[in-house]
Amino acid sequence: MTTTCASCGTASATDDYCDSCGSPLAAASTPAPAAPPPAPAAVSEPCPNCGAVRSADDAFCEACGLDFTTGRIPDSAPAPAPSAAGATTGWTAVIEADRAFFDGNDAGGVLAFPEGLAPRQVALTGDEVVIGRRSEGKGFFPTIDLTAPVADPGVSHRHAVLRRQADGSWALLDEMSTNGTWVNGADQPVPRGTLTALHDGDYVNCGTFTRITVVRDAPAT
Repeated sequence: MTTTCASCGTASATDDYCDSCGSPLAAASTPAPAAPPPAPAAVSEPCPNCGAVRSADDAFCEACGLDFTTGRIPDSAPAPAPSAAGATTGWTAVIEADRAFFDGNDAGGVLAFPEGLAPRQVALTGDEVVIGRRSEGKGFFPTIDLTAPVADPGVSHRHAVLRRQADGSWALLDEMSTNGTWVNGADQPVPRGTLTALHDGDYVNCGTFTRITVVRDAPAT
């Protein structure tokens, strides 16, 4: 068996030193270390509580609010018994752009107030109405969708919920939103994970400019 010297190219009958130039041959025969295997790609798994699709870097489930680190869902009072699917509750949410709330946010002049944005109404149906921004990739579509007609970038995907109470009224639950939720222009946001009662004409501010007013519908004549 011969070994080719890396220094002079001469075939040597020995495998330790070149017969011609005396250079060591061990380095030429030592294989290069193998490259480490690539790191495994982050795996996305469904939410263990509700089965909604999630990304590997999500901290909370956008559908049910589950904290993936602690395994807890935001504390709240139990929901009332389910009503008939799609049944109206005699209440309406009026969504509009609030200039005073926008001016009070320090947006650094980056965002523009959506001038001329017409108010829109959403009938409050069922027992729980989700406020947030839709995520088509994750199949998440809140009832009060603040992605359109003009997206409010300060709103979390699952920002808060309106929950129907036993007497037919509504209460607000902030589900660990990023930027908080205010009621009736208060100085401080509502406590996260705690139900806050709402009355006819009360309004909720969230995001950078959104105002949502809950209104009891006039009884039919």
